[in-house]
Amino acid sequence: MIDDMLADLKRHPWIADARWDATRKTIVVRPNAAAIAVRPGPGPLLAEHLAHWQHVYEFVYTAGELRHGDDLDLSGWRASDTGAPFPREHMIEWIDHAVDLVLRDKPGVVLEVGCGSGLLVHRIRHQVRSYLGLDVAEPAVDRLRAQRLPGVRVLRASAHELASAPVTDSLRTMADATASPHRVAPDCIVLNSVTQCFPNERYLTAVLDDALDLVSPGGTVVVGDNRNLANAPDYARWLESARHPGIPAEELTTQAANRLAADEELLCDPRVFARIARRHRRDVRVACYAKPLGADTELTRYRYDVVFTVDSPPPGPCRIRAWADLPGTSVERLRTLATETAQGPTLITGIPNALLDGEAPDAVTPAQLAGAAPAGWAILLDSADAHRLAVGPPEHHTGLEAVSDTGLPDRCNDPFTRFLRRRLPEVLTDHLEQHLPATPAPRIAVSEELTAP
Repeated sequence: MIDDMLADLKRHPWIADARWDATRKTIVVRPNAAAIAVRPGPGPLLAEHLAHWQHVYEFVYTAGELRHGDDLDLSGWRASDTGAPFPREHMIEWIDHAVDLVLRDKPGVVLEVGCGSGLLVHRIRHQVRSYLGLDVAEPAVDRLRAQRLPGVRVLRASAHELASAPVTDSLRTMADATASPHRVAPDCIVLNSVTQCFPNERYLTAVLDDALDLVSPGGTVVVGDNRNLANAPDYARWLESARHPGIPAEELTTQAANRLAADEELLCDPRVFARIARRHRRDVRVACYAKPLGADTELTRYRYDVVFTVDSPPPGPCRIRAWADLPGTSVERLRTLATETAQGPTLITGIPNALLDGEAPDAVTPAQLAGAAPAGWAILLDSADAHRLAVGPPEHHTGLEAVSDTGLPDRCNDPFTRFLRRRLPEVLTDHLEQHLPATPAPRIAVSEELTAP
């Protein structure tokens, strides 16, 4: 009977191979490339994972429990440590920071992937010629369309459809409407607080490759509010400590590791974005920004922003100074930041982040740096885990080394594989029970070596 089951599973359109493991008394299956592919797909298993997040956000936007108005719908924005909504003022600061990244290079046409309830469009539409928003959640799309905002168009589309005909046709129509028939490409493409819903690094890379291909020369791709794999162990310990005050150290370590292993959202080492920039066919520069928010929350500590600049002239010379070489205490150093520009563009590196490295005597917070920095300077990551910061013109910072294809083994975690190992056996067990009902299906497991799409 096992032979019949194996033969049946091998005929399944999602399966490349099935074998019997007599020691474990388990059928071990390997999905085929098409079932889990990003392109030209997504494959059916990957599509099911994406549909899960679509349903989550459709529920969130339908409920609208933290909706303050058309331009401030904070539904779903709750702190992981307390479960309480983030303070309204904190979220407005978070939004303003994202808007500043989008408008930094004064784009005329903005395309936002995952526009959600419109937190950004309401704040940027007056300063751009046109805006195109994409989102998979029907309630969010319908609500934004109903507002009939001038110069704004919204489509129901997924991130992997960024380069699809409906999107490019909409860009062309919007260009015609603004008397710029030859300016189809957006000047800025935004993915803000979106990547955590991506299934894996392959999907992330495919979407960003599309964005980098599509954006106009000199334009930017802003990838905001990414969860950081490099400091995820710190985050897990911080969260478990907050939820279980006084927890013994050994138990804290175990619970933090379990939480990290079970995380269903995508976490990205910042260096993965440098790798994507380096391997792209266009000339791409990348900068990783810290969150210079005043409140000490998970958004400030454990998230970061990335800005790609495409086909832009190389920056001129820049003076590099180490934070430790500046005279005086950390407070005195902050006071002298503005004077450092007297000798031309200057980048200050190696600054201990007080939110994550508070024991360093010269540590400061991103917010303190932002308050003291001259106009045009940015607060940047100077280490992948955000324990070190830099401040200065972002175009001059190259402190985060690109991750090679064979370098860092964990550039991103892999929520999709975790989903696959749970979901595929369920589907195949149901399949066998329908096709071979006389014999109960044995345990089914997914091979450790997945077929690479």
